[in-house]
Amino acid sequence: MRAIGVFLVVSFGVSWAIGAWLYSEGGLAGAGAFATLYMTGFMFGPAIGAIVATILFDRKRALTALGFKPGRAGPVIVWTIWGWLVPVVLAALASIVTLVLTRSEPADAAAALAAMVEASGQDVPMSPEMLLTLQLAIGVPVGILINTVLLTISEELGWRGWLQPRLSALGFWVQSLVIGVIWGVWHAPLILMGYNYPGLGWTGVAVMTLFTVLLTPYLALARERGGGVYAAGAFHGSVNAVAGVGIIFLPDQNWPWNGLLGLGGFAVLAAGLVLIALYRRARIRPAPVE
Repeated sequence: MRAIGVFLVVSFGVSWAIGAWLYSEGGLAGAGAFATLYMTGFMFGPAIGAIVATILFDRKRALTALGFKPGRAGPVIVWTIWGWLVPVVLAALASIVTLVLTRSEPADAAAALAAMVEASGQDVPMSPEMLLTLQLAIGVPVGILINTVLLTISEELGWRGWLQPRLSALGFWVQSLVIGVIWGVWHAPLILMGYNYPGLGWTGVAVMTLFTVLLTPYLALARERGGGVYAAGAFHGSVNAVAGVGIIFLPDQNWPWNGLLGLGGFAVLAAGLVLIALYRRARIRPAPVE
């Protein structure tokens, strides 16, 4: 417990200090282009916490403790590919379910994307349809890869790389619940400044925590089955890259109908937990994570 305490204090301390600094600069809107730098720094809190805890308590097995040596290469490759593909399916299903729940027709995604580009102060250099095609064919895959690398060495190094194995005695589902709650609350400074759920305040923090609780078993499964921190980073990176793409097909992009992060997404994620439970029951012996 002492090691976990050190990890949490450092992780939250670093991230929330950066969040306070961002707030002092005017928040996400006031910081302008620099907001991305602040948010990137915020993401590295769990990584720094994991590294500090590893130096203090796991120095002789550092790479294993951080999830960089999960075992055989085969499971790493399989679960990393799984981590890239499953969020794409989840985001697509979330958009479909949202349209069904709202009894809406799909939005003109090409026009929505072009409007987003114009709102950022840039000119649209081509037809909206070509812009959408390039975004889906090139922008999304590139975004997934960039986010995979970034999240593997930042958030996932902490949550799934270092923390998950230390809570394994709780069992898969309780462990996932605990990490999901911690992960969601950790986002609080950004959510209160309008990230993901603008205008919702503390309700947004609660909604974000529900989202991370529903999402955590997917990442935990990839880590548990031998994918290490790599597969978790792939899944998280893919989620971050495709969640925003999914909502451009929706006529209402605000909570509670904001795609994967809205009620439609929550329904899809919850349904997927049943499949995870069935899979784990069929595969009784998980791959070692230590």
